Amino acid sequence: MSAATRQFLDTGSQVLANGRTYTVLQLLDINLLMCREDASGERAVLDLSQLSSPRAAKPIAATPQRQLDLQTITNDDWLRAEFKRTRVKALWEQSRHGDSSYKSIAANAGVSVGTLYRWAEIYRASGCVLSSLIEEKRDGGRGQGRLDEAVETIISDYVGNDYLTLQKPTPAAAAREIRRRCSNAELPLPAVNTIRLRLGWIAEREHVKKRQGTAAAEDKFDKIEGSIPNANWPLAIVQMDHTLLPVMIVDDVHRLPIKRAWITLAIDVFSRVCLGFYLTLDPPSAMSAGMCVTHCMLPKNEWLSQRPTNGGKWPFFGTMDSLHCDNAREFRGHMLLVACNEYDIDLILRPVKKPRYGAHIERLMGTVSEALKSLKGATFSGPDEKGEYDADGNSCMTFEELEKWLILMFTNYHCNVVHTGIGTTPEQRWREGLMGTKTLPRRGLQPPPADTEKLRLDFMPFHERVINPYGVEIDGLNYFDDILRPYIGRTQPDNPKRGIEYRFRRDPRDVSRIYFFEESTQRYYTVRSALPPLSIWELREVKQLAKEQGVEKPDERQMFEILTQMRKIEDAAAAKTRAARSAKQQRTEHAKARKGAATEPPQEATAVPNAPAPASREPDPAPVPDAIKGYDPSRIRPIEDDDD
Repeated sequence: MSAATRQFLDTGSQVLANGRTYTVLQLLDINLLMCREDASGERAVLDLSQLSSPRAAKPIAATPQRQLDLQTITNDDWLRAEFKRTRVKALWEQSRHGDSSYKSIAANAGVSVGTLYRWAEIYRASGCVLSSLIEEKRDGGRGQGRLDEAVETIISDYVGNDYLTLQKPTPAAAAREIRRRCSNAELPLPAVNTIRLRLGWIAEREHVKKRQGTAAAEDKFDKIEGSIPNANWPLAIVQMDHTLLPVMIVDDVHRLPIKRAWITLAIDVFSRVCLGFYLTLDPPSAMSAGMCVTHCMLPKNEWLSQRPTNGGKWPFFGTMDSLHCDNAREFRGHMLLVACNEYDIDLILRPVKKPRYGAHIERLMGTVSEALKSLKGATFSGPDEKGEYDADGNSCMTFEELEKWLILMFTNYHCNVVHTGIGTTPEQRWREGLMGTKTLPRRGLQPPPADTEKLRLDFMPFHERVINPYGVEIDGLNYFDDILRPYIGRTQPDNPKRGIEYRFRRDPRDVSRIYFFEESTQRYYTVRSALPPLSIWELREVKQLAKEQGVEKPDERQMFEILTQMRKIEDAAAAKTRAARSAKQQRTEHAKARKGAATEPPQEATAVPNAPAPASREPDPAPVPDAIKGYDPSRIRPIEDDDD
């Protein structure tokens, strides 16, 4: 992944803040810019978190951004957009190094130089989101030259069964054979350049694996050199994983022990900065991963202001180039794959049973676990280490207090702890990577994402459903709103007996509502059920209790009654039982999350693609770190989507 695919702010860049346009004069720090207002000429110091919709120093009139519902986009359209992005990357990379061979890039893409630059303008204007490169559909005239469906089938069949083989036919041979088969079938002959273009869409790793063998692919993409290559700047590679924290916490009301919390952590490999984390009492899920990624990408000023921590600062954020996480199971629906592909993040799933690929994040989790063992209520790593220590009896910290403690620990770690692996503090290493040194070129500052609510929704689990007269059913809950009426009963054009599935996003912490992208207004709408706010875990418990009472498929009225009974029992038993206190505290944390989130979805947002991201190159692994006393890697759980 090239750094050239991101927008970076440096001297001469233009930015927007508080509705005014400024020109950057100087980078003062990792989050501060000296700027001059274009209208008045006055100078001002701006914080990165104040900026909105940054643009290039010499802005060019890009095509107005279209808002897309990518439910209607085919896989070929999606692959075409990826093909465009690779060419835009190549253009920016060569421009960065002063290389003027843009004509060869355009020729390789089979387009004119003007078209190549138009792609780059559209992509940059969108904030570098891949969906901006989806081609606009045309009803007639120019642009009707799309391949016949039968021709597409012949091309796909040849590529899968004949081209991606150890026989390794050349592109010229492939074009001749495809055209011969089309001729035999009395179909229009696709142009040779069109066939070459399709062959260029194949992911590089897949190309090497199928034509040269698995060993060749692993040798090229998985070679181990003792350290992670290409982590040469902040946000180049971020590792993410989660673990159960070794400390018992208490509830807010009775201050009696309830359970241990899960934490999802992300570390920037270059600087060893903890880029973000997500703390929860809920089981690990894709939602945990999504919340952690959004925490990494967004400025943390507002988040910190809601959690008083004695002036602690956390000035680290941005869109990472590569994201490493566990590969034990695939995420259902490819939520993380799809969202990462939208923001041009290489999602690299670590090989199973190869912990060296996640050495930095495991080291960080070990550091956190070790620090927590000094707190009252620590559970340690097992009976031998725990001895006769009573974790329940000594527990005293609530969920909110634990979160504040972690923030203070990380802010101290960033500023005051010299990391042996880099020879300086994480904050200083981050500063060197962005601002530059005598030996390190300056990378510049990355502006914050323009649409934070779109970002939150993009990393939220989704379900695909047909819209029926009663609305949409997910996990036995019915959701309906008038906004769904135009979509009732829609069927697929090529199969009238099969309905069209639409995408609905849902937060597992509050399944009483879902979010629907309406194509005519190009915005998300909230669609609610009849139930009050409840989590997916509460919903599962309600359905289990209904089953025990002989009701296999409870309706919403029955579920509401059972939910009311459950909460009354929990409130009454909270002072007596750990399970009741834990359930009540989870509801409290879910309510806080709902209060912190926006009440309505973004007014405009581009939906993320349905197609999964292509296979990408996996950076080389880091060496296994020394074991940390008391840290048990076996307690680390793979990130998975349990919202089922």
